[in-house]
Formats: sequence, C-alpha cells, structure tokens
Amino acid sequence: MNKFLTYISYVFHPIFIPFFGVCIFYRITYIYYTEEYIQNRAFQLFILTIIIPLLIFRVLKKLNYASNLMLEKIKERRLPYLIAVFLNLYITKFVFAESYDVGLYYFFAGISFTSISFLILSYLNFKASLHAAAISGLTMFYIGLSIHFQINLIFGIGLLILINGLIASSRLHLKAHTPIELIIGFLLGFLPQIMMTIYWI
Repeated sequence: MNKFLTYISYVFHPIFIPFFGVCIFYRITYIYYTEEYIQNRAFQLFILTIIIPLLIFRVLKKLNYASNLMLEKIKERRLPYLIAVFLNLYITKFVFAESYDVGLYYFFAGISFTSISFLILSYLNFKASLHAAAISGLTMFYIGLSIHFQINLIFGIGLLILINGLIASSRLHLKAHTPIELIIGFLLGFLPQIMMTIYWI
C-alpha cells in the first residue's frame, strides 16, 4: 500500500497536471482543429509545462535550493512557486491570448491564480497541498468542458473524483500534509477554475 500511494503521488504530481488538462482539452475538441495544430500545440505545452519546470528543478537541486521533487520544506517551495507564477502567466498571456483555445486560456488563468495564492501562503509559512489543488482544478476544468460542449463525461468526472480521493489518501498516508492543508489546497485549485468558467462556459 505504501508503494502504491507513493506511486500515486508521483504519477499525479502537480508538474504534470496542466499538460494532462491540455491533452484532455484536445481529446474532446479534436474535431475543431487540424491534427498538425494539435500536435504543435501539445508539443509547445509539453515543453513549457513539463520540460522547462523539470530543468529548472534540476538546476535548483544542484544549487541546493530543492531537496527533491516533492519540495517538502516550505522555504524551498518559494522560488519554484515564483517561477510557476511567471510561467503560467506567460502561457496565459502569450500562448493562448489570441488563439481559439478559449477553454485553455481560462484554464491557465485559473492555474495562475492558484500559483499566486500558493506563493503568498509560502511566505506565510503555510504548506497547502499543491497535489490537491492541481487535481481539483483539473476536475473542475473537466466538468466545465462537459457543460460547455454539452457532452456526457460522467465516467471521466467520476474517475477524477476517485483520483482526488486517492491523492488525498496518499498525501495523508505519507504524512506530507495535514487534513486542513489538503482542504485549503483543494479549494485553491477548485475555486479559481469555477470563477474562470463564468467567462467561457
């Protein structure tokens, strides 16, 4: 069980969740875009949301600013959060601002708000769960896609709710967070996506 819950924490690490959202969006909306457009967009977002953050983490680890990918100490989360704020704002402002991917524009706008909230909390020495924020934000985005395109995604929504529970159990079992840290994290991921849906659903 310990290995399984550890595996869950890594597979659904917050660094991967934005790209999962990108993949889900284009999987649902593929009929509106050319295959070449989707491939180019997916590659671009893969670089911006996964490769660059991992390279930055590697540099931070070399400089002893980060101990591991989970960033267990509050102090070592501050610089990665700051970088995440600028990276997500860049994606929102320059990658999607003038595109037809309206849902993704607001998805990353919500992620930017979440990133800013976590940066502020880190300076208040409060370690909210970014795992919970990431998966809850993705869940609300998926619900928004279901409403916007008027398609039945109940199975996927149910699966994401189950994953929310697994991640919460994983973080508690590994003693990475307290229940209140998970709740605050969940709300900071979920609520910004709810607010963003007002503009695109």
